[in-house]
Amino acid sequence: MSTLSYSLTDLSPEHQPPHQHLRYVTSSSFGSDWNGVLHSHDCTELFYVTDGEGWLCTDETRIPLRKNNLVIVNPKVHHTERSSPEKKMHYIVLGIDNLQFRFHEGETFSPFQIFQLSSHREMILSLLHTILEELQKKQTSYEEVCQHYLSILLLQLHRITGKEFSFAPPTDIPYECQRAKAYIEEHFHEPVTLERIAAIVHWDKFYLSHQFSAAFSVSPINYLLQLRITHSKRLLCDTDYSITQIAESSGFSSQNYFTQAFKKLVGVSPRAYRQKHQK
Repeated sequence: MSTLSYSLTDLSPEHQPPHQHLRYVTSSSFGSDWNGVLHSHDCTELFYVTDGEGWLCTDETRIPLRKNNLVIVNPKVHHTERSSPEKKMHYIVLGIDNLQFRFHEGETFSPFQIFQLSSHREMILSLLHTILEELQKKQTSYEEVCQHYLSILLLQLHRITGKEFSFAPPTDIPYECQRAKAYIEEHFHEPVTLERIAAIVHWDKFYLSHQFSAAFSVSPINYLLQLRITHSKRLLCDTDYSITQIAESSGFSSQNYFTQAFKKLVGVSPRAYRQKHQK
C-alpha cells in the first residue's frame, strides 16, 4: 500500500476557523499489505474515490464504491474500506474535527452517506489537490489556507448535492446510542427487544439502557412504546383498519396489550380516541 499522510497542528486562536478544523489529509492506493479492519474515528471522514472500485464496510453492510464516489462518514462509526482486487481503489481522505453531518432522511440517524459526483470531478479534485499541494510545500500560512479550502469544498458539496445534508455541531451522545435510536425508529413495527437492540450496538443491555436514558431522557423500551403509540394514533385517525390490524402493524404482540398500553399513555382507549379524532 502506498500512502502519503500529513498531520496539521492546532491553529492559533486568531486563525482558528469558526466551525470545522482539518485534522489530516491522506492520499491512499490499495496494495497487498492493506489490512481492512473495522475501525472508527472521533472526527468526520470525507473521502473521494479518485480511481478503481471497492466497498465501504460497516458492522452491518457492505456497499459498492466506484470512481468519483464521495463518502462521508460521521464520527464514531465503525467502518473500513476494501478494494476490488481487479480494479485497485485510490482515494483521498480528509479528517475533519468539530463537524458532524446530518443527512435529510427523516429523523433517522444516518452514520454515512455516499454521493456519485462524476460531473463535478474536476472541481473536487482541484480543491483536494490544492490542499495536498499546500501541505507538501508548507509555505507561509499553509495551514490557514488549507482550512479555507476545506470550507470552500464543504460549501460546494452542500451546493452540488442539492442540499441533501446539513452541517451539525458535534454531539456528545455516543454513537451506540444514536445507532440504537435509529434501529428502534426503523423497526418499531417488528418484534423488537432490548436484547436485540443491545446486540446490534454490541453493548450489554443494562449498560445500553442506562446510557440511552442519559442521552435521550427515556429508556429504549419506553421510546419504542412511544413510537408505536404515535404510529397507532395516525392509523386510528386516518384509516379504517380494525383495532387488531392497527395493533399488529404498530408492533404490538396482541390487541389486549395494545389497548392496555394505549390507555395508560393516552388516557383513553384506542376506540374512544378514534371516535374523537377520526376525520
